[in-house]
Amino acid sequence: MEDALGAAARHAGSGLKDLLTELVAGKLTHLVALDVGTGVVCLPQAEVPEGTMLLPGSFNPVHEGHEEMARRAAEMLGRSRSNVLLELCVVNADKGAIDVETLCSRLEKAVARGNRILASRATLFQHKADVFPGCVFVVGYDSYRRILDAKYYAPAGAFEGSSDEERQAWVITALQKLHSKRVSFVVAGRVDGDGFKSIETHSILKLPEELSGLFLALPDFRNDISSTALRAKAAHESTA
Repeated sequence: MEDALGAAARHAGSGLKDLLTELVAGKLTHLVALDVGTGVVCLPQAEVPEGTMLLPGSFNPVHEGHEEMARRAAEMLGRSRSNVLLELCVVNADKGAIDVETLCSRLEKAVARGNRILASRATLFQHKADVFPGCVFVVGYDSYRRILDAKYYAPAGAFEGSSDEERQAWVITALQKLHSKRVSFVVAGRVDGDGFKSIETHSILKLPEELSGLFLALPDFRNDISSTALRAKAAHESTA
């Protein structure tokens, strides 16, 4: 049975570049891009139903690691693969807005591989939870570690010199706000220089009982493919 996004897409137009321009300019909060057999179509301000799974990333480029993580996370929760949207934020937290031509290229390549893309302006998970309440975020261990980093939640000028207790309190308060938006996280493990890390082997922070279901481990999956390495390989091959 076709889902709501697929059905809506059959009556939508393309206009990807124009809509991305509006999104970057702040005239839209988000759009969904997908292909229902007629090429890329866009749904501006599309309703994202509660329970939708969002896999955030820069997708430069999108690769099989992203797609396998999406498939496995959907399988874990008993969902179809089409329930997972790859979420691309059009604003880089450090560098500002990504240019429209670059965004068009990334979205078109991702959709051509059969993915559904959610492009948004929500840079932080607190913002994402406000715009897409009730969604399930599919993330890697590095993102999990950043979600629990107190520096993102400290009051201005308060982080330096703060105690461990203060930092933990800031993180717990932030997680409670996420929980109030009914979001949750599926977290894939990763291998780095210190070996394999997951929320089961390196949980970082003991959560209160009320938050015990906020993070779920994606079992038997390692997110080891590097977009940076793929870009370097592609650049090398293009000059060979």
